[in-house]
Amino acid sequence: MRVKTDAKRQEILDAAAAVLREHGFSGASMAAVSKRIGASKATLYRYFSSKEDLFLTALLDVAHDEATQLFDMLRPAQDLRAVLERFGVRFLELTLSAEVLEVRRILIAEGSRSGLGQRLFERGPKISWSKMADFLRESMEAGRLRDEDPWLVAMHLRGLLEADIVNRALLGADIDTRPANLRRCAAKAVDVLLRAYGVEVTAQRAATFGGVA
Repeated sequence: MRVKTDAKRQEILDAAAAVLREHGFSGASMAAVSKRIGASKATLYRYFSSKEDLFLTALLDVAHDEATQLFDMLRPAQDLRAVLERFGVRFLELTLSAEVLEVRRILIAEGSRSGLGQRLFERGPKISWSKMADFLRESMEAGRLRDEDPWLVAMHLRGLLEADIVNRALLGADIDTRPANLRRCAAKAVDVLLRAYGVEVTAQRAATFGGVA
């Protein structure tokens, strides 16, 4: 019975995602989802408490498993640069997928009007990127990074990774998604982050300027 229940729930989420693609968040409805799967709205409400619950979950479901695996790969390590670069490449691969770009475009279009953006942030990116913040905090405690606000450093990393290629992709501009280019983008982003927050770089800077970091 559980297998059938899970399968029905996923069928509903897949239908909701399709409705979102066609109508956007404000134009999506429970009726449209129920029609697509040939079930009553009562069936939907057995799985989801409201329209908001259904469509927020559908948006989050797009890359949930991949995002979980991505952030779970973060483990304290001696080679901080290598860990962050591997993360950066996988983050770009995920973020540049057609499905994730589509979700982000919906959020840009709808988020500020409906409050969708904040609610989705609380249920998705805030949870995921808190794992990066925790990882960075451990790196600070181990002496590999300067003692700063871990969340802010995590957001700086995200901004550096997205600065060029993701922002262009959101606009539909041409981008180079070949593995070699994604590795280059990730390496550049991590290099800038470590120049800003790395302990060795800070020490070198202090020595250069007579002890003033």
